[in-house]
Amino acid sequence: MVERAVSLTIELEHTLVRDTAARRPKAWGALAAKGVIAFRELAGRAPTDAERRAIWSGLWRAAEETTVRG
Repeated sequence: MVERAVSLTIELEHTLVRDTAARRPKAWGALAAKGVIAFRELAGRAPTDAERRAIWSGLWRAAEETTVRG
């Protein structure tokens, strides 16, 4: 479920992913929140602490990859 939430968030929020990569103020917080919301919608519950950290990690990795690719 975590992977689906991350993938969906990246797909729907590509501008926030780019803004996070560019270190725009508040972009990371917004992206992280969107990932948690996506998980809640898919799973029907809030993520556990470990799931939330995994979501954040996946989204951060996507932003870093965007930086590398340009």
